[in-house]
Amino acid sequence: MITIKAEHYVDTIIYSIDKIIKGVKNELKQKIESLNLGITGEQFVVLDTIYGHENIYQQQLSDIIMKDKSNTNRILKILENKGLIAREYGNANNRLVYFLNVTEKGRHIVEDNLPAIKKFIEEIFKNINDAEIETLHALSKKFQQDLLSVIDK
Repeated sequence: MITIKAEHYVDTIIYSIDKIIKGVKNELKQKIESLNLGITGEQFVVLDTIYGHENIYQQQLSDIIMKDKSNTNRILKILENKGLIAREYGNANNRLVYFLNVTEKGRHIVEDNLPAIKKFIEEIFKNINDAEIETLHALSKKFQQDLLSVIDK
């Protein structure tokens, strides 16, 4: 059991994590948009997520990208209209769903630009070594588990 030593919210680790996440998301969005891909940073994240999860369906995607169904659907419509993804009907858990896949055009956008984005992310973490990254991953998983246990009560 830990004792919270912070006097105020802005002194907590939660605030620090939130500030880091917002900063990274903002910088990543700007980096993606500077690549002039014809899609926004948010749309690229969705495209890349579908690229990495073949035959994903909308609810799974919404859970991964942490957006509600209507926002996810709005982004999917844009990507579909641009010919970057395709939706196909199928069954999952005895329910009719749209399976999402990246088209050849979408695949080129991801594959051609992912190296620049990875390089940018590596630059963000340039002062953190691999062992520290592993520790950060382990701590974040523990934090998520603890959070879920509090929420489920």
